[in-house]
Amino acid sequence: MLTAIHLCSSVSRRSTGVGTVALNLAKAQLRQGWDTHIWSLDRMCDVAAQPESNGFPLERVRTFEGVGPERWAWSYGLQAAVLSLKDTAGCIIHEHGIWTGISAATWSWRVRRHGVSVITPHGSLSPWALRRSRWKKALALAVYERSNLRNASCLHALSQPEAGEFRNFGLKNPIAVVPNGISAEWLCSAGDAQRFKHTFAVASGARILLFLSRITPKKGLPLLFESIKASGEAFAGWVLLIAGMDEFDHQRELETLVDQYGFRDSVRFIGPLYGDTKRDAFSAADAFVLPSHSEGSPMVVLEALGAGVPVFTTTAIPFPELLEQRAGWMVEPSVDSIGASLPDLLLRSPAELREMGNRGRALVASRFTWDIVATELSAVYLWLLGRGPQPDCVIA
Repeated sequence: MLTAIHLCSSVSRRSTGVGTVALNLAKAQLRQGWDTHIWSLDRMCDVAAQPESNGFPLERVRTFEGVGPERWAWSYGLQAAVLSLKDTAGCIIHEHGIWTGISAATWSWRVRRHGVSVITPHGSLSPWALRRSRWKKALALAVYERSNLRNASCLHALSQPEAGEFRNFGLKNPIAVVPNGISAEWLCSAGDAQRFKHTFAVASGARILLFLSRITPKKGLPLLFESIKASGEAFAGWVLLIAGMDEFDHQRELETLVDQYGFRDSVRFIGPLYGDTKRDAFSAADAFVLPSHSEGSPMVVLEALGAGVPVFTTTAIPFPELLEQRAGWMVEPSVDSIGASLPDLLLRSPAELREMGNRGRALVASRFTWDIVATELSAVYLWLLGRGPQPDCVIA
């Protein structure tokens, strides 16, 4: 049996989308006959509390103690465990996310053990992302990250535009272009809209515009606030619910804008949502919004579409199928572009929005499930191990 070990700094609730991707991909590959494992720097109790794991066996999750600041995700135990792996001919290391000590472990596997490595940056090589925390990334590049990326057996891009970002960064490795997926469990689930509205005291007649992601500058919420202000009466009857974990104390900046714009009655911060409560939120939402400056392939967009909710997002999210299937809006990440298109969403009838959401759900069910994604990436793994032909998704 061939082995795939997914390295991720975290797969617990604090990991947001990247951890969910690693768990769901590993679970789908396990069903397809791979000996899959997750190695992370979590506490096991936190992994067990992650409802988005969809039942990936906990005995296949191995956790390691980190040293230094949590964001560096550095672990001598993880390094030693990677170097102790014996079967380099039948094992793949698949790294999720870069700029942390996890990359140093992958580098050791590839350069010192000559093992096969796949790296998924998850949007971390976009121009916008590279401008953030430059000093940290410059240090990481000098110490290990540049060599780790250049020596990877294959890079995994979530879209063609992201593959272009890899080339613009100077990377010449083969690139597998395979999107993220959605679980069958999510597609088959149904939330309780009334329970959600009761829990969060949302008026029964209010229409909900839902934001669910990290509350961080990258997500572009100030652009959305200005666009809502410019939309005037079109926003009457709507409420923007902002769900997610705060990063860099950004929520405090946003709350200042809420007061400045007089949004206290129509914009609310409701904290992170998990499990049934998260699914209830999508059931209650009339539309989902993600006005990001930069993204890879955010899971939350697939979750919204999988729940039958139309999506309003930006061209920073490379998902042309959204427009092709008329399941939402995709505009430039600017106040002018968002402000010009937002009223089109706000003035649509509930029936029109449901129809758009239904088209989105049909799209992801037919083309973006984890079984489809796992099949494509398994073909990439077999090719890298010398056990199959080069797949069509690979740019050599």
